[in-house]
Amino acid sequence: MKFLDTLRHYIQISGVGPISRRYFIMNAFDGATTVLGVVAGAYAAGITNDSWVILSALGATIAMGMSGFAGSFMAEEAENAKKMNTLEKMMLTELKDSVVGKANRFASIWAALIGGGAPALTGATCLLPFLFSSHGIIPVSLAVQTSIAVALSIMFLLGAVLGKISSRNIVIHGAKMLAVGVLLTLIFFTLKLT
Repeated sequence: MKFLDTLRHYIQISGVGPISRRYFIMNAFDGATTVLGVVAGAYAAGITNDSWVILSALGATIAMGMSGFAGSFMAEEAENAKKMNTLEKMMLTELKDSVVGKANRFASIWAALIGGGAPALTGATCLLPFLFSSHGIIPVSLAVQTSIAVALSIMFLLGAVLGKISSRNIVIHGAKMLAVGVLLTLIFFTLKLT
């Protein structure tokens, strides 16, 4: 319990809570959108090999996770260093070993975990149907449909969360995020028909 209390304390001191929320929403949306693009693109290309879809989407998911982790860490570490330098100049003392210094170092790691974990989580979730198809439990066509449905559901839920955060209509915000996924899917399905 002490560990969780320390984490909450560091989150509060560093102010990383809203930043992590933004990283989570943006990067989770990227993860779902990317896997949706891979799956719909594979469908449009007529690829019925579930291993190809899994490996392609998994590669993209891992790359997004690593990119999200590294990018979030470096961005937050730079911002926190700037904030600490300004604070140290104002206070005329070094704060590296203070609770503020520890909280700011924690904030960079926390933001990186959220920034890298969100696209990996949503991307992997969208790929779950293909694990069933690769074991012969469901046909590839059903895996494609289910994966697309999962991705679109995630997009709607992320939009709904934004609506809740902003105290606005969660259905309208969910529909806005969903519209991006539906448009992407329609583009690839149109390619399939031509």
